[in-house]
This record gives sequence, C-alpha cells and structure tokens, in this order.
Amino acid sequence: MNKILPYIFGLFLLSITSCKQRVYLTVTEPPIVHVDKDYLRGGFINRSFSSGESKLIDIVDKGLSLEGDLDVAGSNAAIQGAFDYLTTINRFDYLEILDSLPVENGGMDVFPAQIPWSKVETICRENNLDFLMVLEVYDTDTKINYSMGTTTKSTPLGDVQVPVHNATMTTLIKTGWRIYDPSRKLILDEFRWSDQLQSRGSGINPAAAAATLLNRGQAVRQVSTNIGRHYAGRIEYQRFRVWRNYYTKGSNNLKIARRRSDVGDWDGAAEMWKKDLQSTKRKVAGRATYNMAIYHEINGEIEKALELAQKSYGDYRIKEGRNYANILRDRLARRQRENALNNQ
Repeated sequence: MNKILPYIFGLFLLSITSCKQRVYLTVTEPPIVHVDKDYLRGGFINRSFSSGESKLIDIVDKGLSLEGDLDVAGSNAAIQGAFDYLTTINRFDYLEILDSLPVENGGMDVFPAQIPWSKVETICRENNLDFLMVLEVYDTDTKINYSMGTTTKSTPLGDVQVPVHNATMTTLIKTGWRIYDPSRKLILDEFRWSDQLQSRGSGINPAAAAATLLNRGQAVRQVSTNIGRHYAGRIEYQRFRVWRNYYTKGSNNLKIARRRSDVGDWDGAAEMWKKDLQSTKRKVAGRATYNMAIYHEINGEIEKALELAQKSYGDYRIKEGRNYANILRDRLARRQRENALNNQ
C-alpha cells in the first residue's frame, strides 16, 4: 500500500493541474524613475572627475590600485552608454552629451554635493534642456590575487612539470547617478550602480602573470557602457514577460475555448467563456469568470480584469482569483500613480 500511495498522489496532482493551461503575456509597468512626459530634451554630464586637493588623492589612489586612465575612459563609456540607450527608445526629441564638470574636492567613492540649482538652471537654459542626467561618482577598485601551480611543458628530454604563477585580477566598478529637474528644483533620482569584471593570467613569475592582465581597458569600458545603459533604463517603461493559468475543463464551452486559445483566437475563446458566466454550476461559472479576467488583462483592461478576478473569488470561491486580484490591484495602483504624476 505504501508503494501505491505516491502514484495515487501523483495522479491527484495531475488531475488538478491538467484542468489549467498557461498563457504568456507581456505587461507594461511604469518606470522606476518618473520623468515628466513633457520633458523631451535631456543632457548628460560626466561629473566624476576631481579637482583641487582631492585630485592629488585620486591620482595616488589610481597608482596604488593599478587603475591608470581607466576611470577617465570608463566614466566616459558609462555616459555614452546612457546616452545611446535613451536615443533608441523614441521617448525624447533631443539628447546631448555636455562637457565634463569636475567637482572641487569631491570624494572618489562618495556622492559630491549637488550641483547648485542656479548652475543647473543656467546649463539647461543655455542648451534648451528639460533635465540633466549626471554621473556623479565613478571609481574602479582593483585587487590582484596570486597563486602557484604547475604545468606540463614538452622538452627534448620529454614532458616535464614546471612551476607557473597565476594571477586573478578583480575590478569593481562603482558609479553614482543623479537626475536633476531644474523647473521644479527636484532630484528625480539618486542611485548607485556597481558591477565587476575578473581577469586571469599566468606566467613564469608574478610579474609575467600580472602583465597579461594590464590590458583590460576594453573590458572596463564595456562593463561601464552596460552600467550606463542599465541606469538609463530606470526612466523607461518596464516590460515583463509573465504567465497566467486559465481553466480548460469543467464544461464543453471551456473545452472549445481551449482549442480556440491554442490557435491564438482569444476573442473566440472569450465568446465561449461568456456563455458559461451564467452557468447553473457554480464551479463552471467561477472558472469562466476567472478566465474572462485574464482575457481583459490580455487586452490591457486592468480595471475590468480586477473586477472579475475579485468576483471569481468573492462569489465563486476560485482560490486563484484572490492572488490574481492582488497582482492586478498592484498593477493598477502603479499605473494610477504614474497617471497622477503626469497630470500634475
């Protein structure tokens, strides 16, 4: 009997899950950072350079950490990445990379004081811009670890084991960004974004092993470009691939609707689900109500989808309707907040 129980349990699970089918859809969510829909012209500034006393400290730090000119090339790549990303989304009419703006006695890994609003307003007025995206912090921190090993080398006398030095270089790239809104004198976003890359080299001595790692500038620029692109994506509407389970069994109409949905005929499937909304069988009516909620979400009608998801749980005890209603309620709340901000 104990050997049979797992099979019985498996058949029970199969009977539960087989009455549903999964549909994938793309949902659109408001951006993480709200930039007014009327702001169509933006500028980019690299403000991660130091001047004054901190410039000397910065130079010393670069020498000690094997950074060289990586910070200059990397920070410019980060700005370029943000610029390139926003030019591809057709959200803005005009974007421009402005001259760099060194910070007097700024820290290497600390957000500097904000740009004075008078200066922000002057920059935006002279360049006819609505907002500024500023790279405030850029710092690379490099560490090298050494280890010893052996490798096989062919010689006239045969294969011999020779010592080899291995070096692993880890470069942490740290950035800090701000977005300035001059008309309302608001910092729309202040955010840190970090990433790292790792390089490995080997040689007959530690110096030879490390020498193979020094030419890593291209990799640093590529990672920095990706950081800029990812950060710029915070002001774009977010699109996600999600899935929903809908019911396919319980009535003949639900079975017909499944075959129609299999070929992408969602209007035809909804036609059959609507017929079951008035079914005398409580479970059938509940499943049809739940499925219609998904149909309305597919069509972007979130309010109607929420109404039916709530009804499927409240009136018919379809358990999935409760969780689905919570998901839709959150989506609707985010959309309403975005609309409210756009209407201010």
